[in-house]
Amino acid sequence: MAAGVRAPEDLYGLPLEEFTPARDALAKELKAAGRKDEAGEVKALRKPSVAAWALNRTARDHPDAVAALRSAGAGVREAQEAALSGDAGRLREASRALSDEIDRVAGLAAGALESAGRPASTAQQEKLAATLRTAAVDDAAGEALARGVLVDELGATGFSLLGSLSGDLAAGARPAARPGGAVADRHEDGAAPGAGDDRAAAALPGAHRAARKPRATPEQVEAVEAARRELRRCDAEAEQAATRAQRRAERAELAQKRAAEAQREAEEARAAAEEAAGEAEAARRRADHAAAALTAAESALPA
Repeated sequence: MAAGVRAPEDLYGLPLEEFTPARDALAKELKAAGRKDEAGEVKALRKPSVAAWALNRTARDHPDAVAALRSAGAGVREAQEAALSGDAGRLREASRALSDEIDRVAGLAAGALESAGRPASTAQQEKLAATLRTAAVDDAAGEALARGVLVDELGATGFSLLGSLSGDLAAGARPAARPGGAVADRHEDGAAPGAGDDRAAAALPGAHRAARKPRATPEQVEAVEAARRELRRCDAEAEQAATRAQRRAERAELAQKRAAEAQREAEEARAAAEEAAGEAEAARRRADHAAAALTAAESALPA
């Protein structure tokens, strides 16, 4: 069995190819300890999908990123509640913040896949984003992601996770280890082997889906749709305003260039005019000298 595996949750932190042999080894140890029901429960644990494994790895390696994702999701929920009350002002900003966090965590998960020699396909990237979107706004799904125990990708209607198993296999009450790595024969609380096994079977991965949420009233649905329409309208207006600003900036730049060109031409024309004026003044002086010479020559002629 892989070192450090003492409970089912530990299995989901292993390299993907080590999951099955480590799971079987843990089930074998439990069975040898007389905990047959729990051994069967562990044996039934499903290997996570590639995308789920990448997200489990990311949650364990980058817990701060997952915490930021869930915080952004909480911000969206708060903004949606405000939108139901008629205040949609925060919804766009909150949604963009969540999108940024989804992109960040999805990038980390894609990096985990790349490091494992499993570059993320387009379909896997979409699954990563969809799972993160659900985990951000659903508390149970977010907790499963934070614990790093996803089995499948999460969807809008439900999800699979390891869950909080009963008895010694629960995350908060892992079986004690004997020297050499064997699982102890008795529970940490002193109960006999097998105690609580009847409760454990119901907590297998995929056994439960997210609790069905109350149906929204028509008024609430309309409020959300109105908020979405307002968001789309604001986005469209912002895009149009940005386009207008860009065009005006381009026109201003062109006008500035034309003004600079006109100023340069004006300065060149002014210099040419000054040069012409100087030439005209010189010609006038030469004409005056010629006129004086003519007068002198005429005066010297015999009468």
